[in-house]
Amino acid sequence: MDEEIDDAEMLLHGLKTASDGPSAEPPDALRDALLLRTSGIVRRRSRARRLRQIAIVAAAYAAGLATTRAVWRDAQPAQNPPPSLAAAPRVKKAAPAVETPEPRADLASLSPAELRRMVPGAPRAKQIRLLQLAGDGYLYGAADVDAALDCYRQVLELTPPEELGPPDPHDSWLLAELKLSAAE
Repeated sequence: MDEEIDDAEMLLHGLKTASDGPSAEPPDALRDALLLRTSGIVRRRSRARRLRQIAIVAAAYAAGLATTRAVWRDAQPAQNPPPSLAAAPRVKKAAPAVETPEPRADLASLSPAELRRMVPGAPRAKQIRLLQLAGDGYLYGAADVDAALDCYRQVLELTPPEELGPPDPHDSWLLAELKLSAAE
């Protein structure tokens, strides 16, 4: 054994190797404590992430509701609530013998659907007027061309052919075009 010993080997001489020392496994108590601590942290972070996601979804939903409510409130015309029966005075009035024509302002304040419900049973001239007002309401108020076209078609059917002259200046563009095409 005539080996020469290096200076580096001299430094390592007498040290224990990994195989001589304790096992590489941590003690069971340390492993359990570390598992318990990290499990709690992971659970808390997971719950916090879910709560943040729920809060974001709830905020987006609330913003959507607020937006639609603001738009709906601006789009709805102010409507007077119907008078209650309890507030109405109980005075008997004699029924008029002749039906008085309703003012234009009262008819214009009604919705197109309400105007269409008044058509059956009304005299022919009033039916034409109600359908024309309903068509105008659909066309200009609701931008529903199909419903306006249906009302205007009924106006043309109810109007006698001899009265179907050129369009009036008060007619809508759609009714004027229908009258022009019916005259051809």
